[in-house]
Amino acid sequence: MSVPELNAGRLPLGRWTATIEEVEAAFVTGQSERRQQIWADWLTLTQAMREVVEAVPAAWLGGSFLTEKHEPGDIDSVYVVESWRVLGAKVDERKSQFLQTVADKRVKEVFGLQVDCFILEWVPRPGTNPVHWAAEYRESRGYWDDLWSRERSLDLRENSLPRRGYVEVILDGYV
Repeated sequence: MSVPELNAGRLPLGRWTATIEEVEAAFVTGQSERRQQIWADWLTLTQAMREVVEAVPAAWLGGSFLTEKHEPGDIDSVYVVESWRVLGAKVDERKSQFLQTVADKRVKEVFGLQVDCFILEWVPRPGTNPVHWAAEYRESRGYWDDLWSRERSLDLRENSLPRRGYVEVILDGYV
């Protein structure tokens, strides 16, 4: 799958799987310098995240960067990382500080990167039955999927409805 055509200036509803190259072709190549800089910032942060936790299966991208907006303020990214990798990285002080900066939403302030980012700690589990030890993961995954399907509106009802899509970039894969 690749990035679909925008509909009314935004992605159609759903989670769309794409490569880094496909996102770049759709939202960066031939676009404003601002978009190119934001994308370079995301690539820099993504590389740092991969170095800190060793593997990032995927990143969900959303926000105004994935619209027709000529000069978006930033790019929104949720990094999907196996929970044990996050815990393992936290034993190293430098890596722990990096992860805390991401968790505290201070990437712009500390690193000067135009990325709003979050970490979704993935808890792989066998089977289809819900298990109590994965409840927080299920809740977080549902939260992000719901949030990124919404579009801001002054109308409270409209604000709560899924009306746009987002992109899942497979990085190191779900293995």
